[in-house]
Amino acid sequence: MRPVKRGFVLCLILLTAAFLLASFLGRRQEISEYENRYLAAHPEFSGESLLDGSYFRGWDDYFADHAAFRDNMMRDWLWLRLNAKKQVLVNDVMISREALLPYLGEKDFGSDDYDRLAREAVARLEPVRQAVENRGGLFLFYGVEGQSVVFREGYPVYLHTHVDYYENCAAAFRTALAEAGFSALYSHDVFVAAGGSPKPYYSTVDHHYNFLGAYLSYQAICGWCNDRGLTVPILDRDSLRIRPAEQSFYGTYSRKLYGLSPIQDPLLIFDTSVFPAYERWDDGERTDAPLLLIPEEGRHIQYTAYMGGDMGETVIRTNRPELPNILIVGDSFTNPVEALCVGSFNEIRSLDFRKYTEMTLTEYLQAYPADVVVVMRDSLNYVGDEGNGNLK
Repeated sequence: MRPVKRGFVLCLILLTAAFLLASFLGRRQEISEYENRYLAAHPEFSGESLLDGSYFRGWDDYFADHAAFRDNMMRDWLWLRLNAKKQVLVNDVMISREALLPYLGEKDFGSDDYDRLAREAVARLEPVRQAVENRGGLFLFYGVEGQSVVFREGYPVYLHTHVDYYENCAAAFRTALAEAGFSALYSHDVFVAAGGSPKPYYSTVDHHYNFLGAYLSYQAICGWCNDRGLTVPILDRDSLRIRPAEQSFYGTYSRKLYGLSPIQDPLLIFDTSVFPAYERWDDGERTDAPLLLIPEEGRHIQYTAYMGGDMGETVIRTNRPELPNILIVGDSFTNPVEALCVGSFNEIRSLDFRKYTEMTLTEYLQAYPADVVVVMRDSLNYVGDEGNGNLK
């Protein structure tokens, strides 16, 4: 072998060894901020894992997740796809002119018997409504239109998105809910009444509404309570000083693009000084945590800034017994609304049955009756029967 070739092979071996050593000894991350998931843990050796091959597969996953310079390499590859190849579908994110949208083309939705699915979903809510009203409370369903539905025209005509499925389910659900006599409000109606279009009230880089949408939802819920004889003060929007956060917002979809999104949309934050003093418990532990969590300078801000993200159970007491108590049930759409409700109610309880398992909702209502119970769901999950779609 010629000296040049030997030198090249030696350098290649040394570089490979250095890369493997850096991957093995480098700083370990437990969570990928960009992928929003736990990274593979160090595989545990056992005779069974050795025989069935899972031990070696575990090492493959481990090195794939903890390779040196992994985030930098993935970010560079994404930059090439976005800027050199001009791709509009990257990492399951559809890049339209107005917004980042989820790619749903491979999702299996099962039955298209919309009326049956809607009736079954409403039937799951009926015992909850009865439990609320039997104890003298008010029950409200608040429906939030999905972000991908609001910006649906951003999908190219050749891309199968299943948005029609969502809209058919939503229409059937609204009809079934009305026929069953439920009180309901819908964000689409609230936002259109406020501004003519729902788009200004949604994030263009995340699947949630923005804080303006959350405020209008809170305002509508409080107004509904007042129309039914309760006395619920409503925070003045100007007093909240709603404004963009200085930190870059990593939304559901912009995060998947490693911050290289051509569409930017800041997270809206608010002034917490207008809220009363309170005591707070999260998942049974006294925390007195803030309603808005602003990260340190130089770090990204996420939707979890509202209330610190999803909790199984949150209890907030403002010690104002002249005001009613509220229980809010739902997914992450409830988080900014929960924060706002601190300004309007005596006790605020929230449950997320994706995480909370100690009691069913009807059992919880027996233990902690509320004057107002709001179940909040987004239209992409109206007929779903998991988590907060399977209330008992």
